[in-house]
Amino acid sequence: MRVSACVIFMILLLPACDTEAQGTISGYDFGKNGRHQVELNRLLREISGLTVTPHGHLLAHDDEKGVIYRIDAMTGSILSRFKLGRTTITEDFEDIASAGEMLYLVTSDGRLYVSREGNDGGRVEYNVLNTPLTRSNNVEGLCYDPESGALLMACKDSPGRGFSGKRTVYSYYPVPQRMDPSPRFVLDEKQLRPSIHGKQFKPSAIARHPLRKTFFILASDGCSLVEVDANGNLRGIQRLDRKLHPQPEGLTFLANGDMLISDEGTKHGTLTRYFYNKR
Repeated sequence: MRVSACVIFMILLLPACDTEAQGTISGYDFGKNGRHQVELNRLLREISGLTVTPHGHLLAHDDEKGVIYRIDAMTGSILSRFKLGRTTITEDFEDIASAGEMLYLVTSDGRLYVSREGNDGGRVEYNVLNTPLTRSNNVEGLCYDPESGALLMACKDSPGRGFSGKRTVYSYYPVPQRMDPSPRFVLDEKQLRPSIHGKQFKPSAIARHPLRKTFFILASDGCSLVEVDANGNLRGIQRLDRKLHPQPEGLTFLANGDMLISDEGTKHGTLTRYFYNKR
């Protein structure tokens, strides 16, 4: 195993506090004065993923149908929507990532649906890429890393052979359609637990900070955020308010560093914007 490709986070060296001060995560105020939350249209009650395109469009999707919504980052209003394919696709979609002009929707069993952004009310053609990940891995997080040209795929369940008790993030390269067999990031869940009140940490989303180029990994199970740098070194941990985030599933950043987290709900989903205080 290449050490540079797989770093186990030494969380035991960190104090069990809400924030590890040196990271970008410390630039966010998680109190009521540092955020803005809105309810989403009922069509996004089961919102599952978020991404921001190079054109600044905030896109979202639910977890059952191949429908992508463009939404307003402040109001949560649906601005437009388009569908994949000539007939509506029903799948277990978990997250979405923007890479240049292309969009990628990932399913829990590791397949990637690739398309372009469509016009309001339109339908777009798509291709499907199969990756080595499967339903046992339960892929829930996806983001694009422009530095490596890879899509980072975060596994909620099985981390892969040899990584029992860990949580893994793998690199998949759309060109030439291959996955690095060694994880890009490895999180030791047992070592994370002291900082998240003994809860499990099961990734539900991953996103790259546009200014600091670190990576934030969100966990619905564990209701927390972990920040790592490009080499997998731990930069910060933040517990989230479960009353505010009952089921956090989507994560992305605006160009100015503001962080967006989406939650599924029983009657409606929510979108929470955390304002970035540059330091």
